[in-house]
Amino acid sequence: MSENTTTQPQRTRATLVLDDGSAFPGFIFGAMPAENEVAGEVAFTTDMFGYERELCEAERAGQILVFATPQVGNVGWTGEGASGSTDITAAAVIVRDLARIASNHNAQRTLAEELEAQGITGLWGVDTRKLVRHLAAAAREGKMVRGQVTVESQEA
Repeated sequence: MSENTTTQPQRTRATLVLDDGSAFPGFIFGAMPAENEVAGEVAFTTDMFGYERELCEAERAGQILVFATPQVGNVGWTGEGASGSTDITAAAVIVRDLARIASNHNAQRTLAEELEAQGITGLWGVDTRKLVRHLAAAAREGKMVRGQVTVESQEA
């Protein structure tokens, strides 16, 4: 784990744009997306625990995964993913508030550090409550929602 885990994540602005044109702005954490964008099916989870497991599950492959929980990353990255795998299958991760300190004594690094190490893009500062409501409404209508995280600019 890095020495300084209390620093603010980088302030690179990015936006999740859904296929219906809805936009959800935030800031990049983890890895910068290749070609300044990452796309996929947008799915959400209301699971309050086990974000490592969620990120490593096979059915999450290629998805932009939205966490409904207000804060994600408190535990850090312990390497306890789904079925023993620590390979993140999600294409991107969307959170409201990113914990900047890993509080579990078994944590090998922070969530942001693990995403960066695995080349996965995260977006924090997103209104996930509004986004999850939007996705749930689409799901009730039987619609699959696709989206794209696009990098905008870096704040000074």
